[in-house]
Amino acid sequence: MSFKLKNIVIHIILFIIRNLTRTAPFLIYILLWKTEVFLKYILRYRSKVIFTNLKRSFGNQYDDKRIKKIQNEYYHVLIRYIRETLYIISYDLKTLKSKIKLAESDKWLSFLSAQKSTIVTASHYGNWEMNMVMLPAFIQQRVVAFYKPISDKTVDGIMLKIRSAHGLELHPIEQTARIMSKYKAENVLYIFIGDQSPLNMNGVYWNTFLHQDTPWLTGAEKLARKFNYPVLYLKQQPQADGILSYILQFQSITEHPDLEAPGEITEQYSRILEKEIEGQPAFWLWSHKRWKRAHLK
Repeated sequence: MSFKLKNIVIHIILFIIRNLTRTAPFLIYILLWKTEVFLKYILRYRSKVIFTNLKRSFGNQYDDKRIKKIQNEYYHVLIRYIRETLYIISYDLKTLKSKIKLAESDKWLSFLSAQKSTIVTASHYGNWEMNMVMLPAFIQQRVVAFYKPISDKTVDGIMLKIRSAHGLELHPIEQTARIMSKYKAENVLYIFIGDQSPLNMNGVYWNTFLHQDTPWLTGAEKLARKFNYPVLYLKQQPQADGILSYILQFQSITEHPDLEAPGEITEQYSRILEKEIEGQPAFWLWSHKRWKRAHLK
């Protein structure tokens, strides 16, 4: 399929999705319910990976019945995330913003405005895709995130357009240091998502996380030290009153990264995330092989 034809097809699909989401939400609900049944009972999407991750993380606290219950809840959460993604590409900013709250906004807007720039660490807990897209609507600073480009240039372009619709600025991850140097005279909020399994094991930080030896990327910590930017954690707290309902809450990790011992920023990040996961386990992304490189320690 040619680039032009593929681009047309994708835009037609997006047009259909937008209109169905707005005019026939019940139909979308039924389709996604059937998708959940298909993923859970027929395809058994990554069932072994999900169960193994949960078993190793909570096996000393819960029996298999409880772990299986969390696994079933996780499939439901995945469908929630899909439905929220459909909403994010279908509704206007005013509607979307009404569903998300930034806790203690006055306090944090004041804090951010007083900095040279700030590094915000986030995670795959809650709908990170949607919340990162919406974050610029709540603060006054330029918001920059780094991503791994999709090999298909047509799909990559469409995703960039969706993700940047409300002000999020995206750059390829290999340009991180260059972009931060370029913007060092500006007040920028930089987003790093650091709970994925590292591809490059050089310089990772090791600790025990959810009862397992775990390697962590240290890019955010190293850049915080280099530029002496404060580091925050962004909690994405899902609310029980329906889809597209989150409270975003900043939590300070350090205001003086140059005074922290090596590894301390990453350690604090991991402990905040661990506590979030233990509170509501189903909202973390369990279908990835989180510890596939843990044997390399």
